[in-house]
Amino acid sequence: MKCRTWLAVTGVLAVLCAPGEVDAQQGRSIFSALDTQGRTVAVGEELQGSLSDGDVLSAGGRRVQVWTLGAEQGQEVQIDLRSDDFDAFLYVVGPGLNEGLRDDDGGSGLNSRICFVPDEPGEYRLVASSLNAGTGGFSLSAVPTEGACGGASTTNEVDDLANLPTEGRVLRVGDDVSGALTDTDPSFYGSAVQAWAVQGVAGSSFSVDLVSSDFDSFLTVIGPGLEEWLDDDDGAGRCDSRVSLTFSETGEYRVVVSTLGGGTGAFSLVASELPGPVNPESCVPPFEEGEGEYEYLEGNLDDVFTVGSLSMETAVTGVMAGDEVHFRSRPVQGWSLEGMGGTRVAVTLTSDQFDTYLFFDGPGFDEPLSDDDSAGDLDSRICVELPETGAYRVFAGPLSSADDGARYTLEASVVDAAELCGGVFEFSPERAAELLEGLDTEGRVIGLEEELEGTLSGDVRHPESGRPVQPWTLRAPPGTFLYVDVLASGFDGYLYVLGGGLDGVLTADDSEGTLNPRLSLTMPASGEVLLLPSSFDTSARGNFLLRVSTDPGSMESPDGGSATTGTMADASSVADVGPPVARLVFGGEISGTLRQTDGMTSGGGYAQAFTYDGTEGEEVVFELVAEDFDPFLYLVGPDLAWAVSDDDSAGNLDSRIEATLPEGGTYTVVASALREDVTGSFRLRVFRVIR
Repeated sequence: MKCRTWLAVTGVLAVLCAPGEVDAQQGRSIFSALDTQGRTVAVGEELQGSLSDGDVLSAGGRRVQVWTLGAEQGQEVQIDLRSDDFDAFLYVVGPGLNEGLRDDDGGSGLNSRICFVPDEPGEYRLVASSLNAGTGGFSLSAVPTEGACGGASTTNEVDDLANLPTEGRVLRVGDDVSGALTDTDPSFYGSAVQAWAVQGVAGSSFSVDLVSSDFDSFLTVIGPGLEEWLDDDDGAGRCDSRVSLTFSETGEYRVVVSTLGGGTGAFSLVASELPGPVNPESCVPPFEEGEGEYEYLEGNLDDVFTVGSLSMETAVTGVMAGDEVHFRSRPVQGWSLEGMGGTRVAVTLTSDQFDTYLFFDGPGFDEPLSDDDSAGDLDSRICVELPETGAYRVFAGPLSSADDGARYTLEASVVDAAELCGGVFEFSPERAAELLEGLDTEGRVIGLEEELEGTLSGDVRHPESGRPVQPWTLRAPPGTFLYVDVLASGFDGYLYVLGGGLDGVLTADDSEGTLNPRLSLTMPASGEVLLLPSSFDTSARGNFLLRVSTDPGSMESPDGGSATTGTMADASSVADVGPPVARLVFGGEISGTLRQTDGMTSGGGYAQAFTYDGTEGEEVVFELVAEDFDPFLYLVGPDLAWAVSDDDSAGNLDSRIEATLPEGGTYTVVASALREDVTGSFRLRVFRVIR
């Protein structure tokens, strides 16, 4: 399931814990009730502080610290939260601000900035926090701006989509209604939002498309019986969104219209019982012309200035000047790169002064490739096979912004590409389709109204994503509209469909609130296409049911779910971790530290093993929490054909595996880091499943 940044940070404004629980009053931020412990910032001051384990812990797992702002009524003020230790996130709460103002990267680099005018009497508070649950030192300053920040930034910000008003907006099956997002609509983490009411009936199917030519749409459905929000970005094709589900309960659901990158404009909501066809066009988001000294571009990298040439195996240093052209809201500098067709290249962008972002473009690509953190530690890497000999361009810059004079290093390598990329590369659309169509189905054929079993073994992989796939041939009468479903219990399913005259490669991920994919299509004239059932996780293994039908059935897995939550992984992933260092006890917690002397997982992350003596049928949760690194958790044991693994199920990058142990015996729990060369402290705990 696609998730937006707002899902990662809503926990900060949920009920805070440790110490105690605090309830927010209606129309007032929960931060207004926290003790400032005498911390005060006056206009004109810059003070030093530190987030630590002793600060209040939010339900989302972040430490927060509250300061009183000493400002005069009617005086515009600029608040800056800066840190070299964590990605800053800033809140301002007080009279007239309802749930408050918030900002992530409004300052330089990963620092936060909010400008506003205290225009009502009363106490205003500044809340220092981090986006990634980090701790460490920071500076907090308040300076008078006198209009330099562009005036007051008070917004109609909401904290919970469930509380959005519908104001008579009702959506029913068969409706095709028009609407518009405007600046007067509520804002949810920087994006305008608008809610529509839907009366759901338990057991009935519902599909809704959000279509707009004015903004890149993002659609969310919330309501009774949904354990989490259902959301989607481009599921209807183009930049349009689609959410399909079967109502689990009778009651009022809400369809929330929003945007992926900000903006406003007209839209349509199309509601139907079954999902319609997917628009085959690629997404090129609309973009508003920016104001000020920068030129904002969308879809035209030719206007980006080339600052130099990049040679294979030679690192170059770049310096941000502050007047760069922006592409997709990011300032970028261009570098030229000559390459030979068929060559596989690793392009790496690193900086210790900002969070990097990388684009790559050239002959054979319909749209630029991009990457954020593939090189680790907020650095970027694009691994690509050049489709033809010619001139390519690399575009380097920050994820959001960087100080003038901020430096970075850029390098393109052929010699080390295989090692740096782990054998996984991106290809031109034509080359990718060619490689996929060349996969051997080994005689596997499925027809209309058939359900057949398959297995992901990891022996065959998608050449770009590295995901395991099993090729099948689908044969059905030309012109037939049908559904292809992949139903699995042991992994998060994914599906690729191509060939037979289809326009490009079609994909599907989660459907109807499950981790199983469904894709609808009309069979081409050839009457034959290639199906590639897959998994969202590259380490997944296990069985699945492949179904082709004209009448869509339930998307629940055949056995109603798995005894474990997590992704199935090859047990060899943790074969070299080494002997257990300690024994876990039910209800207990162990604190540990990953070091460079520890063993490693197959992915290269340092790891430590622990044992747990379990009993048959025992329901247990293993949870791995770390602030120094992104943790990854494994469970291996009796009668588990594969290792069970998890990355972020506990939220805030922490890991959780829930399991009903299939038999008694000694299980091995492996605490590891997701990335290579990362060390630090962690906590590993064991407790009971709560249902």
